[in-house]
Parts: sequence; structure tokens; C-alpha cells
Amino acid sequence: MYKCKSSRRQPGWQLALATLLTISLMGSAAFAILQSQQDKLTGNTIETATANLQISTDGTTYQTAQTGFNFSNVVPGGAAVPQSGYSFWLKNIGGTPLALKIAVTTTPTITGNIDLSKVSVILTPVSGGVAQTFSLDALMTAGAGAGTAITAPAQLFVGNTSQFTLKVSMAADAVSGTGATLGNIDFAFSGIAQ
Repeated sequence: MYKCKSSRRQPGWQLALATLLTISLMGSAAFAILQSQQDKLTGNTIETATANLQISTDGTTYQTAQTGFNFSNVVPGGAAVPQSGYSFWLKNIGGTPLALKIAVTTTPTITGNIDLSKVSVILTPVSGGVAQTFSLDALMTAGAGAGTAITAPAQLFVGNTSQFTLKVSMAADAVSGTGATLGNIDFAFSGIAQ
């Protein structure tokens, strides 16, 4: 008899489980029927802004490279040369504002005995802001990395230009001997997207 009771209970338990499973599946089917179709935005593209800086020595012709300047008759310990500075312009022709940087990306040729840490490059923004003075040695070190920040303007906006002047001076003890010449100096300007 014990076996009979067991066999009677088993179909009832299976019936309850089957009923619960059926209700669960019906609920899922009802949910799926009430769900909308997928709407899509197709063929999307993700593209970066462009960072593109160009330089001019006349304020008209902009390129990625221009012929530099000849800073002659620099007197160690004297005034920066030339007195009014050489003018140049930077123009942002990219698609994002740029934070400007300066570096020297070449190793200068040297005739004579000169301490590059005592050669100063003076960069002055014409539209306002404080002149910045960099040692040639520091700019060469910066050339191996990302450059040294130009503080004015803080950003060069898209389509805008900024005019600067460039001068050079030397400390009184920068040169030993009768004179010195530095050549092959490339001042590199770059813009970091903001």
C-alpha cells in the first residue's frame, strides 16, 4: 500500500509543476508580444577633431614650416636682439581650440664655447600677455617631449591667429673666448587639443 500512496502523490506533484511552468511561459509570451520592435541609428561614424597649426613670418602665407631668423650681434649680458623682435604668426586651421607649446627639436651646431642654459629665447604675444623667457637648453630638453607651454594666449581658437615676437639674449658669462655661433636651431610650435 505504501507504494500506491506514493504513486498517487507523484502525478499531483507533476501536475502542479506543469501548471506553474505553463503559467510562467504564458507570462513570458505575453510580455514578448507587448515589446516593440528595435529602432536603429545605422551607419554611425565616430571621428576625432583635427589639431592643425600653421606658422607665418609675414601674416599672410601660412605653412607647416617657414625659414627662421638670424639673431646676429648678440652681446652677452646686453639687450635682447633684435630690439623689437622678429614677428611671426600662428594660425589654428584645425577643428578644436589648441593650447600652444614651444620646443627646440634639433641639436644646434656650435662654434666656440657657449653654455646653452645661459642663452635665452624671449617669446612675446603681441596681442597682450606677459613675455616668456626660456633657456635654449630647456627648450631642447622640451623638444624630446611634448614641449613647454606658451601661456598667452591660453588657447588659440579655431580659425584664429596669434602674433608673437621672438628675441634672443645671453647672460654675461654665457660665452668664453672671442665669440660663438649657434646654428641649425629649429623652434617648433605645436598645439594640444583642448
